[in-house]
Amino acid sequence: MHFVKAYFLRLLRHAAWVLLLCPLQGVALAQTPTADVSPASAIEGDWLVESRDAIIRIERDGDTLVGSIVWQLHDTYGPEDGAELNGKTVTDRHNPDPALRARPLTGLRLLWGLRYDAAAHAWVDGRVYNADNGKEYHCEIHLRSPDQLVLRGFIGITLLGGNTTWTRTHEPFPASASSVHPTP
Repeated sequence: MHFVKAYFLRLLRHAAWVLLLCPLQGVALAQTPTADVSPASAIEGDWLVESRDAIIRIERDGDTLVGSIVWQLHDTYGPEDGAELNGKTVTDRHNPDPALRARPLTGLRLLWGLRYDAAAHAWVDGRVYNADNGKEYHCEIHLRSPDQLVLRGFIGITLLGGNTTWTRTHEPFPASASSVHPTP
């Protein structure tokens, strides 16, 4: 019985020290300099798209953030795209403007206008271009973790849209499929 009493007394003393030191630790943490990374720039960098066939670089452009394709797994068309396209550079062929259909997808800006909203902890008021159908959508981005973001593209209101998850990458870009398997 004496052992139990001594154990509880030690536990109470330990709890008292914790309660005494916690406020002091909070003061010390509050005085610790924060990292130079602002929340607004947390999504800057290279992101592997959910389908794992492209890397998008998000970077600052004035007061907003933009994103461009910096790598594609398939940067040339294959035989499944038809004999007239086989081996040619992948282009923005679904663009509604015929004058833009010949531009290569690598280097194409497909995100723009994103600004950080501290209250929402999100990047809002952006636009995203879907090269698969040639359409633009409103978009916003939320960080799920420091290395994972969720981009929501939508028409008018966020309820009318869909999500895609991108993963941050720090690796050198892998070889594109055309450089691994050159066309004869």
